[in-house]
Amino acid sequence: MALPDICHAIDIDTPRERVWAAMTTQGLVEQWLGCIGFAPEIGTVFYMQQNGERRAAGDVTGATHCELETLDSPERMEFTWFIPGTPKTRVTIELVETGPAATTVRLVHSGWEQFQAEDVRAIHAMLDGGWSSFVLPGLKRVAEQP
Repeated sequence: MALPDICHAIDIDTPRERVWAAMTTQGLVEQWLGCIGFAPEIGTVFYMQQNGERRAAGDVTGATHCELETLDSPERMEFTWFIPGTPKTRVTIELVETGPAATTVRLVHSGWEQFQAEDVRAIHAMLDGGWSSFVLPGLKRVAEQP
């Protein structure tokens, strides 16, 4: 049996366009996503490096590979997430304007049906926690900065 999609949401107290800027502007993306090499261009390959020292040095050793596939301003960004030699999964981040200065961010990490559950259960659990306790709160912090 396949593991379910990872789904999380967070409310951010700022307009959707400002959240979009935090999500797609070089220099800001790195602050909440923990990545190396992001550029807001379809086809860009960037790397999610959880090791802070390696990230600071630009070292992609052990990093997850991502390829930017969709930028629908200011509503949706999609990228693949994969370790070389394994099938690609997909991360979709959608922005829903809920008021003049309020945005709900929805993140879905899908594609787990490609794997045997027992083979990826630990990484699935780690990502589930990482998206909800690090990435989305980091986006909120960056987007709400004055």
